[in-house]
Amino acid sequence: MDPINPYVLSDRATKYGLLFIVLTFVGVGLVEVLRRLRVHPIQYLLVGAALSVFFLLLVSLSEHLAFVWAYLAASVACTALLSFYGGFVLRGARAGMGFGAGIAALFATLYALLQMEQTALVLGSVLLFAVLAVIMVTTRKLDWYELMAQLRKDAE
Repeated sequence: MDPINPYVLSDRATKYGLLFIVLTFVGVGLVEVLRRLRVHPIQYLLVGAALSVFFLLLVSLSEHLAFVWAYLAASVACTALLSFYGGFVLRGARAGMGFGAGIAALFATLYALLQMEQTALVLGSVLLFAVLAVIMVTTRKLDWYELMAQLRKDAE
């Protein structure tokens, strides 16, 4: 695999796309549960659309710019948009900045994975394990039955 070829790097990035979107949704869902917020499915859809546009921007910009600059431009633009929107969805500028920081961390991780040909799979697997562990530890004391009953009660 030629790590210099922008098409190869863009193709590798888009292969991580679905996982990237799912991890973001998990993060939003976790904040939704822990902060007792209600995030509408349309808001999830818009966040997913913004993340999808990142990959479109990456491919299109990498035809005109060096891959690193295309990646930087696409990730900064999408991080800024999602930070701004996250401030409203999560009801606070601080929460929006935290959401944006999480998105920026995901973009940085994806870039690092793209640069590693031989160890990308093992590093990606270890990172997914770490994310799952954090979610499990963070939510270990939640009474999911009580939480769902409260959400149903609030919806009425």
